[in-house]
Amino acid sequence: MSEMNDILMDGSIPGESLTHEFGTMPYDQVPEIEDPVEALDYHLDRMQEPKVRKAMADALTLGIPVKDLNLGMLRAAVFQSKHDMDTMFTIASVTHEALELLAEEEGIDDYLTGFEPTEEEMETEYTIESMKAQKLLEKHAKTGDLKNVTKDDLQATEPKVSGILVASMESEPMDIDEDMPEQEMTPPKGLMARGT
Repeated sequence: MSEMNDILMDGSIPGESLTHEFGTMPYDQVPEIEDPVEALDYHLDRMQEPKVRKAMADALTLGIPVKDLNLGMLRAAVFQSKHDMDTMFTIASVTHEALELLAEEEGIDDYLTGFEPTEEEMETEYTIESMKAQKLLEKHAKTGDLKNVTKDDLQATEPKVSGILVASMESEPMDIDEDMPEQEMTPPKGLMARGT
């Protein structure tokens, strides 16, 4: 796991460049690789080294997302002046796919990509889709003509939900207690209250 720590933790600390004379740190040097294709070859070759491959497979097994592992690997290369930041962004999508392929080759089925939607995002999307469906039904209820609802209309308003949200949708609706006493409205007082 020390190889993994080298990959993930070998980044520069904010302000570190101000504590040393310029040119003494690796990231102050001219990058060794300027061509993005050569930089990509460097990373792909490095991923095939047994120690690095095992460290990456272990990290993916432990639940570190591919996105984070990829950025850690690329940032470490920038820190060591293997290539610059522009090259990093140019090759990032390809190295991401290479890491996903590595996970599949190693038999890791439940790896995280880092782009999975969170439960909060899914709930927001479901709420928006429900509101769109409600608006569509209200529109067609006003005209009294539900024959004009097309298949595309219904597909556009189909909620995209996870199993958790489906279970919460199917639960019993809350009963509102009708025996609750009504609260009396008291008129506002003070300088900002409207006069009658």
